[in-house]
Amino acid sequence: MGNSIQLQGTIEIPAKLKWNNSANILCNYMKELEYLEMILTNKAIIPRYVIEPLLYLKIEGLHKIAFPMTCFCDIPLAKVGGHMSHYGRYGIALDKHAIINKFRVQPIHYMNPDSALVNDFKSAFSDYYNTGKKVHPEDKVLLNYLMSAIMYMKPISGMEKIEGEERPYVFQDECEWRYIPTENFPKDLKLILAENAATENAKSYYSKALLSHPETWIKFDWEDIRYIIVPDEVALKRIIEIIKELPLGDSQKYFLISRIEVSMRFTEDLV
Repeated sequence: MGNSIQLQGTIEIPAKLKWNNSANILCNYMKELEYLEMILTNKAIIPRYVIEPLLYLKIEGLHKIAFPMTCFCDIPLAKVGGHMSHYGRYGIALDKHAIINKFRVQPIHYMNPDSALVNDFKSAFSDYYNTGKKVHPEDKVLLNYLMSAIMYMKPISGMEKIEGEERPYVFQDECEWRYIPTENFPKDLKLILAENAATENAKSYYSKALLSHPETWIKFDWEDIRYIIVPDEVALKRIIEIIKELPLGDSQKYFLISRIEVSMRFTEDLV
């Protein structure tokens, strides 16, 4: 027999590990320059509450929840043009190894709604959801796991509104990783907004509240930045001016400027 790969986990992702088919960066894309400016000003990415549709699970009375997250894309820059057209041509790309080990980000699970795995999840979740059952102490570990799992799940595909029109969309193509600030979450906020509370107003209110809770932020180091992505030459000049205004030494400013990439260039040249 030939050599085989032994499936043995490690405590940390090895520093020398390189990804061959996915990216060696995790990139957070956005549509507005002001969001990128906020990230650089705070030296951090601030999570926002997102309303997550759950209709694909077909659990009676459970159509959506909301919770805080920061989403990252795990697509190599050579193939990211379509993703940016949907989520924005500004971005910050962080070293994948550093972000995995520092912030425990996790690739999400793309679920086939008709799979045995989803059916088992629905059965376990539905045992307590909207049943009025008293939660016994020994069940809390299981329930915590189910709530954690549901925040890292998404269907393989669905319908998305693109340019004002609903079209079939493959979510798995996004290669999404999530950061959800579950550790040391502030007691004055709700980690998960249930069905009746998951509204646009509540999403906005709780997202603004996170601005006052830096313990929930992704506080990266400047050395973690691999790319600062802007769409065109106009945005390039503006982001350089923003970096020059940061309260940093010249060497750090030059470092950040050296990390800028114009997305129009590499999407035209590489896709």
